[in-house]
Amino acid sequence: MAGALMPYLFDGNNLIGLLSSFGQKDPRSRFELLGQLWLFQRATRQRLWIVFDGPPDPDLMAQCRRWPKFKVFFPEEGVKADQLILKIIEQSPQPSTITLVTSDRELRVAGRLSGAKTMSSQDFGSRLKKVLKETRKQKELRKPPFQTSALETRLWLETLSKK
Repeated sequence: MAGALMPYLFDGNNLIGLLSSFGQKDPRSRFELLGQLWLFQRATRQRLWIVFDGPPDPDLMAQCRRWPKFKVFFPEEGVKADQLILKIIEQSPQPSTITLVTSDRELRVAGRLSGAKTMSSQDFGSRLKKVLKETRKQKELRKPPFQTSALETRLWLETLSKK
């Protein structure tokens, strides 16, 4: 599971509570969160792993298969997401390259003890907003300058002179 770039390992349900405009139980919340994380991944080129509670969502899994460097995990029945997160860290050949993102204090402590770096969901939320804001600014700078045609200028002048 190790890669050239440090992977982020997310406690997905924590991030939904922080970043989604939908409720925790609404299936759209996962897609909304993944959309934000996908934009973050495109901007930073980081590997992203996210663990959700509950049974696997086939639609969600199909969507993420198309995104390189992006993996979604669901625990087996009877296993909690926190247990799966710790298992991923512990089975990694380089746990020190993983940054665990969660609001769960106990999980952060266990992640650190397993060798991972940790970050609170709130701190990641701030980083996400900053990266997305910078990305939008860069896109604006790359846009070609807007030029109006002579016809458009004439139509605007006629419209404005009627008032």
